[in-house]
Amino acid sequence: MVLSSSFFILALLWLQRPVDSFTSNDRRSEPRVVALYALKSKADQIVKSPPYKPGSMMAVTLETGRVPYGEESRKYRRTIFTYEDWVRHRNSERVRTNLKGMLFSGVVRQLRPEVALVSAVATTVLLWNGVVVPNAPVALPLLSMPSLPFMLSSPALGLLLVFRTNASYSRWMEARTTWARVVSQCRNIARMASSLADLSNPATCDALDQLQLSTWLFARTLMYELSGPPDKEDFEREVLETCEEKNSVLARRILDSPSPNMSALAQLSVALQKVPMEEKARIETDKSIILLGECTSICEKIYSWPVPLVYTRHTARFLGLYMLLLPLALYEALINFADTQNSPIFHGITVVPISAIVAVFLFGIEELAFQLEEPFSIMPLQELCNDIKIGTKNITQWCVDGLESNLE
Repeated sequence: MVLSSSFFILALLWLQRPVDSFTSNDRRSEPRVVALYALKSKADQIVKSPPYKPGSMMAVTLETGRVPYGEESRKYRRTIFTYEDWVRHRNSERVRTNLKGMLFSGVVRQLRPEVALVSAVATTVLLWNGVVVPNAPVALPLLSMPSLPFMLSSPALGLLLVFRTNASYSRWMEARTTWARVVSQCRNIARMASSLADLSNPATCDALDQLQLSTWLFARTLMYELSGPPDKEDFEREVLETCEEKNSVLARRILDSPSPNMSALAQLSVALQKVPMEEKARIETDKSIILLGECTSICEKIYSWPVPLVYTRHTARFLGLYMLLLPLALYEALINFADTQNSPIFHGITVVPISAIVAVFLFGIEELAFQLEEPFSIMPLQELCNDIKIGTKNITQWCVDGLESNLE
């Protein structure tokens, strides 16, 4: 019965593959089938291609022969998806691929101290109860606990972990939404100023170039203040290279400022004032600068204020004590289960791998919360700043060329 049901299910799955079931003549005669077959072939090619791209975690692992984890791995988690990435992300073999790469996961490697400690406790319980106690000349107590305390406390632990992770994810989402507004408002400033500027004034083009430069400076200085000392060298180099041709004095003033982002925000207002346009248009454009100031405040709030430490520490203590005592309850449960089996020794040994696996997933949830709590170092801020530079430059050039052609 089981075999016949299995064959029936396999047959149904095979019949649900209309693209592959056509012959070559069918593909040539049916345009829609040809298109579907070509699309599937393209998707298969993407899925079978190496599942990494330059600068990713997998690429660095293959290049260096080691898996970066902890703080070192954060710069490789700044993911931006393309079409190929989405096709690979939806691949039906994603479960097998994710399980195969579990041992190379940066999160799992980050948990080695916690998992090793829990495994050591489980090994101690196993050796004490299985070797020391049976061979001791005097009666010794077993290291075991009833499972009832864990059953009663597990819902509370689950709620703590859920709220902790949700709070961290909310911070990440707010940071991402805020930076999306930064990109949008920078483009809006360039669009409005370029389309509403008075091109009959000979100083307009230079003023628009300075405004475009100021929008990029604002975004790049905001990224620098959210990235910390590791970004200082790249920040200084980019500012000097970008401003070298247009305004080297401005670059030096920004770099010497005690608050580069506030100076860049002020410079953005100054640059807007220098663009010849009607006062009403200037006021409307300045509203985007006001929104950029609000985005700065939101980013500073996220960066400076963590999830309340009392909540973080209580969750960590609860989870740590829960996992350290879990092997005692697991051993008793496994031995009781082994009473009905033929291999009680085998079931006692499994307390070590079971404890380690549970530790990986429970401590992994807490680790994800820590990774997301400060979101800016795992966000692709450099790519967003580059998009602002390229986008505002293209918008400015397009509007200027269009208005000049209308004047002609």
